[in-house]
Amino acid sequence: MMNNHPTKMTAIGALVAVCVSAPSFGGNHGGASPCAQTARTLYAACRLDIFDDYNVSEANCLNLNDDGERRACRREAKTTLREAFEACFDQREARVETCAVLDEERYDPDPLLDPGIEFVDPDDVGPAQANPYVSIVAGHTHVLREEDETIIVHATDETKEINGVTCRVVVDAVVETDTDDETGEVDYEPVEVTDDWLAQDTNGDVYYCGELARNFEDGELTDLDGSFKAGVEGAKSGIWILAAPELGIAHRQEYALGEAEDVVEYVDFAAVPAEENPRFPCSAAGGCLQTYDFTPLEPDVAEYKYYLPGVGFVMGEALEDGLPTGERADLVCIGDSLDVLHDPDCDIDDPDALLEKLCELSPDAFCDDPDDS
Repeated sequence: MMNNHPTKMTAIGALVAVCVSAPSFGGNHGGASPCAQTARTLYAACRLDIFDDYNVSEANCLNLNDDGERRACRREAKTTLREAFEACFDQREARVETCAVLDEERYDPDPLLDPGIEFVDPDDVGPAQANPYVSIVAGHTHVLREEDETIIVHATDETKEINGVTCRVVVDAVVETDTDDETGEVDYEPVEVTDDWLAQDTNGDVYYCGELARNFEDGELTDLDGSFKAGVEGAKSGIWILAAPELGIAHRQEYALGEAEDVVEYVDFAAVPAEENPRFPCSAAGGCLQTYDFTPLEPDVAEYKYYLPGVGFVMGEALEDGLPTGERADLVCIGDSLDVLHDPDCDIDDPDALLEKLCELSPDAFCDDPDDS
């Protein structure tokens, strides 16, 4: 999932935007689709929120005794205001473009409430129903490396009921390795720990029911930005990935206006990146499923993702303004339990220290006995 830290909207603006997205019986208001109306209403909400932040900054500046500091504070507040206005406009344009990509009028109903979809209990998912790109089978664990960050994705044996559907709890932990130069002792600093809630239907399609995202800075919990739960405050589920996607189609992965708006588009079924993941090369299997992942909340940022059938996500390439940034995430190892962290292929300096830190961060997911955490 992309890491989003969008500007939060005012409660009134968000409420208006949710109502615009709901079924309407009064026409399309001047010819604009409900999707485009939503983009405009969210733009108004964004501007209101910016003025709120600006006024708070101005109030703080007024309480500085030094004239020079006060003037500098006000200049910075105005610069921030101007940049924030530009970001609001860019988000509006990106949302309108997303409406066109999705060919969307309204995003309704929530897939979890669609009577035409038959969901499977995660504990009953077997080979006949397995999604070739994402596993929600309890114990499934894979490890990714992105520069100095290690990402551990672990399907727990826990479930969560959302909108009447049983969803698997999959914990995604991002940590940075910190090695003491004198002692050689390894420590792991948390960057983000997310509980993703995933469901699967009888066709093998995997749905995103919501997430609890805990974001850290210098080891301290800072916020829960990006969190949402289908059915709460207008949020709806999305499709994480289809079992048998069609070339060129796109769909929402999540829907929580102003908080989580990821979209995925399927661009190739036999893709081979210019620089492959040497441990899981796409070319060895005739190519990978390639997706283009983006969010209107960060219009300049996107990602190409590569999925190897039967393995899953093997590589991601970050994009900015449509061009590769050089940042990438690679799958380094995969297994059926947390024991895989001790596999040399995972290249983890101190697996026991990592497990101890993970247990501390998310006891239910990573502790042998959560009561002992």
